[in-house]
Order: sequence, then C-alpha cells, then structure tokens
Amino acid sequence: MSAANSAEQTQLKGPSGFIEYRGQMLVVDYGRIYLESESYGFLCEDGFLKETSPFFGTKERKQTLWIDELPGCVFRGIDTNGLALELPAAEPGPSGDLVYNNLPFDVVNGRIVTKDHRYVGDLDEAGRVHVRVADSPDFKRLVDEYAQLHTTFVGENAQGEEWEFEYARPLNRRDKTYVDNEIIRYFEDFDKLTGPQKKYVLESLHLWSACGLLQVVRKSEGNCMLGNIKHGAAGVTAVRTGYVTLDRTEFEKEIDLFRRFGTLAVMTSPQKPYLEVRVNLVVAHEFGHQVEFCLSQATQERIREMYEERLKNCNRVHPRPRGYEGYCELLEPQQVAQRFFMSGYARSSHHEYWAECLAAFSIKEGREKLKACDKPVHDLLVELVLKPQNLVSRVVSDSIMSLQSSLHLGGEFHQDILQN
Repeated sequence: MSAANSAEQTQLKGPSGFIEYRGQMLVVDYGRIYLESESYGFLCEDGFLKETSPFFGTKERKQTLWIDELPGCVFRGIDTNGLALELPAAEPGPSGDLVYNNLPFDVVNGRIVTKDHRYVGDLDEAGRVHVRVADSPDFKRLVDEYAQLHTTFVGENAQGEEWEFEYARPLNRRDKTYVDNEIIRYFEDFDKLTGPQKKYVLESLHLWSACGLLQVVRKSEGNCMLGNIKHGAAGVTAVRTGYVTLDRTEFEKEIDLFRRFGTLAVMTSPQKPYLEVRVNLVVAHEFGHQVEFCLSQATQERIREMYEERLKNCNRVHPRPRGYEGYCELLEPQQVAQRFFMSGYARSSHHEYWAECLAAFSIKEGREKLKACDKPVHDLLVELVLKPQNLVSRVVSDSIMSLQSSLHLGGEFHQDILQN
C-alpha cells in the first residue's frame, strides 16, 4: 500500500461486524476486513470497498467497488456511530446525484452518502428523505414535507430507469439561505426595514432559525410585525393568538442601544443611585414568549421554580429601595456583578424572566454572560437548542425532531452551533 493510500486509510473510520460472502465469514474491524489474520481490504460505512483482494473478484488490491456490486455479499454490524447497520439494504433504491439544500451527495441503491463515505440517510422512490438518527427504532427519521429542504435528484430508479426529482420549499427565495428565509417569513415586512434594522433582526434570530425552533414557533404561534403600541411597552405577545407586535419607536431605540452597548446595558434608574441592567434584544424577547407557549407543562414548572428561587434570594440580598413601586431588580453600582437576574426586568415575573434569558441567550456574548449569571437557565436553553424534544410539548415534538434532522443533513444546524 502506498504512503498516500495509507494516510487516506487512517483518516477513514469504518464499521465493525461481519461480511458473509462465498460461504466465508470475514471480520470487519473499524473498516478493515480480515479473513483469519490476512487483510482483505477496507469497508466504508456507506458500503464502499477499497483495496479489495482477489477474493472479491478484483484483479488489483487498489480497485474500488460498492458492496452492492457483489451478488450475495452482506455486511451486518454497526456503523462508526454504533448504530446497527446492514449493507446492502433488503429493498433496492435509486442511485444517482443528490443536491440537498445546495450540498452534494451520492445516492447508492437508496443510501444517501457523503463524499467522505459517511452513510447519512436514505432516498426513496417518492423523493422522500429519511435521515439516519440514533433516537428512532429503525434509525431512520422521515423528513416530512414541512421539514424537507430544497432537493434535486438526477439518476435512475431501482429498475435502472432514468429518474429526476425536485422539491422546492414554498415561498422560498433561492438567493437566501434557509436561516434567512425563515427569519424573513417570520418578520412581516422585513424587506421594508433599513439595513441596520435587518442586521439587528437577523442577528437576534439566527440561532433560533438555524436550530429549527423559529419555523416551529411561526407555524404554531404566529409571526412578528411592527406597529404602534399605545401603552408604552416595547412589544406585545398576544396570549390568544401568539402573534407579536413591536412598537416602532421602541424597536429603533433597542437597535441604537444594541449598537452602542451590545447585548446588555447598565442604565440609571429614577431611584438614584440605583442602576438597572437591561437586555437590548426586544425581537428575541418577544419570540421568547412565543417559545414559552410551545414548552411542556413540566418545563414551564421548571422555569417557574428557577425564577422563584432567584426572586427569594434577590429579595433577601437586594431588597427594593424604599418608595420604589416597580418590579425590577435595582442595584447599587457595586452590586451589578452580583445580581440575581440577567436583567432588572426579568425580576417582574417568571414569564419575563424566561423571555429575557432567552433573548440574552440568542447572541454569543449574551450566552456567555448568562452562563456566568444564571447557569441553570443557561443549561436549560442549551438543552432547548440541542435536544428540544425533552422540553417542548408533544404537539410540536415530532415537528422539531424531523426539522432538526433535516437541518443537520442540509448543513444548517451544526453541533457547534452555540460556539458561533
């Protein structure tokens, strides 16, 4: 084996198990194929065989082929992630070139495989995508029409006939990413915003769009729009409908504060010398109220308990100043770093506590500060992004799991999403 092939081989991770072929049982150990002590080649988890010996009918060890090309050859074992794997599948499927959300894949007998030979899902002859996942009985999760990203396939079906397929998401702008498309659909009249306003909205909601929660909330609760709110609030989330209306004046004020101070600002209060910390992310705050409607009852109780514990300690250490009739946490200058709530306003109720924490979590800077200030709710929000099925109501659980599987396949949702 050449040095180049050896280097490539060490980078590959293969499955483990057994190959049955020509009446023989061969051992596969992390991809390397053995019969007794002799190496017979390498099997990738997508069924691609490398450097096979004459035992597999090849004349040179460097020749490559798919396991599907060897009649009667079957692998049974586990893939590189420890999931049960059988190659090839019992039922044949299409083969050809797949582009999913602008990412190229090969399809081999129904298997969706990457250029580095990972087996990531299946394509059936109805054009439906199934993503390979651990938390499903058959390790496959159907990406329904609601979750499927733009899909094109050119190749042939299981019968060897030419077949082409295309699926385009409704109201999708081809020049925009999935993340931007969902934010534009969520924020009504987005195109009428100024450049700085668009940037503020995109930054505020990027995380929630990339992990799929924005789409689930939009379809379950409603969207967001600008208006004129007479009672002085920065935003209102309707209890009955879930739609959000943002006050135009307050929206512009928030953008200016965010531009000047970032996620958080320490502001003076009417009760001098007391200060109040504020989160400058009104769009994400009101979105947080919508998310709360989608959480399970048990999760809502967890949030309430977190809030009440913080409120009890806040009342003890930072009692409200004499004559102050508001509900915010007010602090003397030397107390800011020892506050109990991410923002002063978060003290007013467990609903506002949740919305303020989610808003701060939306931006990397805010996530870091929230972790230092209130780790329990920070960790709950991490779980909401990475394992939402543990926290949301049953009504939306299947939707978010299907969508996140699709976004993983389409390259929108990365496991390191919270690092950006």
